[in-house]
Amino acid sequence: MGDTLARVFEYRVLYAKHRELQIPLTEEEQSRFGMLRRELPTHVPNADEHDAFTLLDEPLSAQYVGAGEFQSGILRNASAIGLAIETTEDPPKLGQRLIVHVQDPDSGVEYTFPVRVIARVVAGLPSMSVVFDGVPSETRALGRASGVFANDEPSVDGEASTEGQFEDERVTAKMSQL
Repeated sequence: MGDTLARVFEYRVLYAKHRELQIPLTEEEQSRFGMLRRELPTHVPNADEHDAFTLLDEPLSAQYVGAGEFQSGILRNASAIGLAIETTEDPPKLGQRLIVHVQDPDSGVEYTFPVRVIARVVAGLPSMSVVFDGVPSETRALGRASGVFANDEPSVDGEASTEGQFEDERVTAKMSQL
């Protein structure tokens, strides 16, 4: 599940770097980009599509923001060029630009994709298909008990790094004294 989304994200980053930002790819990036382009489907899926190549093993919760509204849905399908999201309410209008947030609980990563609505279903199960429209981002959310998020990679033993934790606690204590 998370592997599919991670691969879509990696493809979109390489695509944006090369095509949108005009930054040359390294040989390794070119090789990876070509491999992902061959492996990932190149059509925008529908939410009720059961294509084994776009269907996520487990649907993921998704939130999207656009035109001053915050809504939620369920990410059902993902491809190299778009996503299919089942919505809880009527989907946004065609052509509307959105920011989609999807958190993969298995890896602790939240993906953020700028998208544009290209198809919507309002009868029956409300859903939308969106195409990617910009540079995506990811946030590693290795939580601490304080509610502060760390952008650290796990250490060799798989545990989150505590480096800087005591410094954070001292800063928090000083801030509360002010």
